This record gives sequence, C-alpha cells and structure tokens, in this order.
Amino acid sequence: MNYNAKMSISSPMPTTFLSVGHFCYDVAPTGYILGGSASYSTLTARNLGHHARAVTAVGTDFDRENSLLEGIKTVYHESPETTIFDNQYDAKGRRQQFILGSARQLKGNDIPVEWRTSDIAYLCPIADEVSAEVVHCFSDETLIGATPQGWLRQWDASGRVEPKRWETAKDILPHVDILILSDEDLRSYPDELERYIGLTSIVVLTQGAQGATLFQNGTQLESAAYSVTEVDPTGAGDVFAAAFLINYYQSRSIKEALNFAHCVASFAVEGVGTSCIPRLAQVISRLQT
Repeated sequence: MNYNAKMSISSPMPTTFLSVGHFCYDVAPTGYILGGSASYSTLTARNLGHHARAVTAVGTDFDRENSLLEGIKTVYHESPETTIFDNQYDAKGRRQQFILGSARQLKGNDIPVEWRTSDIAYLCPIADEVSAEVVHCFSDETLIGATPQGWLRQWDASGRVEPKRWETAKDILPHVDILILSDEDLRSYPDELERYIGLTSIVVLTQGAQGATLFQNGTQLESAAYSVTEVDPTGAGDVFAAAFLINYYQSRSIKEALNFAHCVASFAVEGVGTSCIPRLAQVISRLQT
C-alpha cells in the first residue's frame, strides 16, 4: 500500500486534502448548479478547516469565480466541454441520468508535482475521467482514497447513462488505501463487492440512513448513521468520504472515522446541494450530544 502511517498526535494539524475529478454542472429547475464529487469533497475539507485542493477539467462555460469554491486551490485544465448531468425522474420516482457534456480525461501529468505529497488524495471520478495512472503519482506518505461511481458509468450517443463493470479496478485498487462506495454503486453488479474487498485493504460500503459497513482483514464493522430529517441526499457520499479520510488520517481509528463521517454527512442531507455542508464547530457540537 502507498500509505505509511505516522505517529498519531494529540492535537491534529490541518491536512492537505486533494480531490481529483470533474467539477460539473447539474441541471436544476433554476438552471445549472455546482455538482461533482470533487466539489462536494473539497468543500467538506475546507469547511472542516483543512487545506483543500482540486485538479479538474472544465470548459469555458464553467464559472471559475463561483463564490462557493472560495478558499479551494484549484488547477483547471482546459477542455472543450464541461461535464453536465441531467437527472430525470419518471412517475414512479425512478431516475434516469443523462450526460449532456463531458470534460477531458485527467492523467498523471495533470497533477502538479508539488501536490503529489498531499496528505490525502481522493480520486473521485463522475464520468470515467480519472486515468488509472493517476494512482501512481503520490508519495508513500499520502493516504489515497477513492470512490468508483464515475468508473461504473457509460453512456450512449444520446447521453443516456447506464452502469458498467469497473474494468480498471485491478489496476487501481491495489494502490488505493481506502475505497468508499454506496449500495447504489453495486446495484447492477452486487458480486463485484467481494472482488473489491480482495483488491484493497479497507472498503467502506455506505447504505444511506441504514449506516455503513467497513471491511478490513476479513472482518466487518457495522456503524449507524445519525437520525436526521433528510431533505436532499445529493453529494452526501462524497461528504462522508472526505470526512472519513480526514479523520482516519488524523486518528488512525476506523471506528472514530466512521462516527465522524456519519456526523458530518448528517448535516449535508439536511439541505439542498452544498448548502448544509457543516463547519467543524457544528460537527463537534453534534458529536457531543
């Protein structure tokens, strides 16, 4: 594995948290809104008091001065298009996703040399945009986490998104320290979970309000989600992932990291989009109640 754990410290210092993936637009009734795992995760890291960085690719139509992204150091690679998703729902509430634009792939040489020693690197594709070679960019001291949803998507000429198997899992997962995925990611290919568990040391399966299950060294650890009124679950998985990676990097405790991540994610679902990603003081208060 890449990550060589250092000694735990009593007063954790802010980490450098790097996300690699597309900032995107999601189609909403009012127009385009900011989306993408890279945005949700870096906003989480920033709000929790850490040094947030992102490597992404966007088109000229993307608002790089968006005030929501203030404080996040971002390397924007130029692309003919910005990644845009349109989620459509039928009368029974079933979602069909369409991709209206797709920015270019992100490769190893897109990662700035000085960022390759980040404390945490989070590979978070949404449209199969993170090349397998990126996982080899980082130092031995970097904790590498990943969420696979973008590696599990394909789309046809009309933009209709359909699930696919993760062909590059065997090339990526042996070099990843922590894989975090949702039960929705496994809906089409539930048999893939065992393969993922066999390829990397820690796998966290999130199950929404039902909590999460962590797999490590042949054992399973169940953890409960916080009971809150859910308004919008969009991005909650990325908020959870960022919080888990940060706390695990600092505490080296999977139990503490799970509880912390559930707490942070519980705020995120209480509002629409990125609006309720919490500050650290809010999280500490809820942890103590």
